[in-house]
Formats: sequence, structure tokens, C-alpha cells
Amino acid sequence: MSLKAHAYSDPHPAPGGDPDSSPAAARLLEMTARETDQWRSEARSEAATIVAGARDEAAELVRAAREEAEALVASARKEAAQTLRDARAEASRVQKETTASRERHEEVIADLQQAATEHREKLREHLTDMLDRVDSAPVD
Repeated sequence: MSLKAHAYSDPHPAPGGDPDSSPAAARLLEMTARETDQWRSEARSEAATIVAGARDEAAELVRAAREEAEALVASARKEAAQTLRDARAEASRVQKETTASRERHEEVIADLQQAATEHREKLREHLTDMLDRVDSAPVD
């Protein structure tokens, strides 16, 4: 069986009249292969450019996010430090007020204890005087 004798021959012969123009078909295939390679190369190049751009953009987003996070952390630390200073100042103020109040109360307690002691002594003297008067009074 011959290769040229088949039922599926090209109904449109190549220019030049030869229905099996192998060199022209080979040339056409080579051109198509080159174009396909060129398109593949361009697609790879374009894809690489897109990926590189995406990586750059992602890196920029990460950098910006880190900067913002660092700024937020610094701000939070500053605010926390201020809050701590305010709390310490308030605690110191309350401690001073409490100490002063305690000292005033201790003075009042001491004064009251002194007054109680003085009243007890006066009452004892008065009772002693009264008992002496009762003892020294004539009995009828």
C-alpha cells in the first residue's frame, strides 16, 4: 500500500499543483511551531512580569502593614506608659490623703483617750470626796 494512495487526500492541492507538497507543509509547521514558541515565550515573560509585580505589591503591603503595626504598638506603649504614670500619681495622692486622714483620726482618738482619762480621774476624785463627806458626816 502506497502512502499516496488513500481516500483522504487533500481536496485543495497546494499551489504548484502537487497535492502532497511536503516541503511547504513542513515549512508551515515550522512557522507555526516558531509562532507557538514565540507566544509561549511572551506568555511566560508576561506571567513572570505579573508575578514579579504581584510579589513587589505583596512586599509593599507587608512592609506597610508592619510599619502600621509598629506605629500602633508604639502608640499603645506610649498610652500605657501614660496611663501607668497617671495611675501611680493617683495612687500616691490617695495614699497621702489616707495617711493624713489616719493621722488626724489618731490625733482625735488620742485627744478622746486623754479626755476619758481626765474625766475618770475627776469622777474618781468627786466620788472620793463624796465618800469622805459621807464618812465624816455625823450619824444620828
